Amino acid sequence: MVRRVGALSTGRGGRGRLILIAAAPLAVVAFLGLPDGSYPGPHDRLWEGEPGSSAPVEQMSVLSYNVEGLPPPARWGRKRYLSRIAEELATMRRAGKAPQVVVLQEAFSDPSPPIAAIAGYRYTASGPTTADRSAPSTAEARTLARGARLTKGEGIGHWLGSGLRIMSDFPIVSVRRMAFPAWMCAGYDCLASKGVLIAWIAVPGSPQSVAFIDAHLNSMRLVGVPSGRSDQAYALQVAAMRAFVAENVPPGAPAVFAGDFDTENALRRRLLGDPPLAGARSAIPAAIAADDAIAPGDRREAAAILSHGVDRLYYRGSPDWPITLDGLSVPFGLRSDGTMLSDHRGFVVRFAVGRQRAS
Repeated sequence: MVRRVGALSTGRGGRGRLILIAAAPLAVVAFLGLPDGSYPGPHDRLWEGEPGSSAPVEQMSVLSYNVEGLPPPARWGRKRYLSRIAEELATMRRAGKAPQVVVLQEAFSDPSPPIAAIAGYRYTASGPTTADRSAPSTAEARTLARGARLTKGEGIGHWLGSGLRIMSDFPIVSVRRMAFPAWMCAGYDCLASKGVLIAWIAVPGSPQSVAFIDAHLNSMRLVGVPSGRSDQAYALQVAAMRAFVAENVPPGAPAVFAGDFDTENALRRRLLGDPPLAGARSAIPAAIAADDAIAPGDRREAAAILSHGVDRLYYRGSPDWPITLDGLSVPFGLRSDGTMLSDHRGFVVRFAVGRQRAS
């Protein structure tokens, strides 16, 4: 549940604070035993049986979008905007321009009918729900839990799901999901079951299923507690996220990792560190650096996403199925009337797959 903010300096003592915050998660994750779910979620529509053979695709497009689908009283009237987002996706589909895979954050309040039905996506996977159980706390985690403030949403459990959703034209064959434990959070973000969602998708032509990963981490702003506390929770979540992804996605397997990483300042960016997917590249800076990856009309919007700093997409191919950046567009950005459908921009990354991009 993040809002657009500018970057902040870590200030005096920032390096020491970084070391202290970053050290604790290593001990926590070492014996945490985080829970994960492989069972169908309440909104899942997965492929049953073996996917049929299809002609290999040479291009793949992925939309990542935090749709700001917060329910009342956090936000009023958001279902109307979610319906408009779904309708725009449907319009893109009629024009033959719909992204083949959609990775959403903050999709808490689905319109009726749901986004996937309006936009025409056959397969869906949902993230953790309030029913997902948390791991028992460790000594370090209890230090965070002792300072819980009930009036700021801490210590009263998850009231919402994760808001994570993956929709696909290609068959989703299996799912893993992990909710951050109820104590591994700070402020009002504790009310949501934030975590990680992994959907393995049978992309035609790939010799193995491709892992699509969605995540949303603890915000720094508008959570009602001091930034030091939210940064401590953030560091714990980063370590848990990395451990979960490393455990479930084999090294070298093709994967796309998108989400709202809430890297709102220099300290958060250092805590996130290297790409959370080993060997991956970050799509937005790579597209901006390329001469021909972004249409002139979208370059300013892409720069705004990079400046905002929280929405990221990483990608990694495999030796027998390379994934190469082919372009980036921002279909959900600043509109002609100066408004946006969400407080984040939704961007589409196009990839050349199964072949190297012609030079």
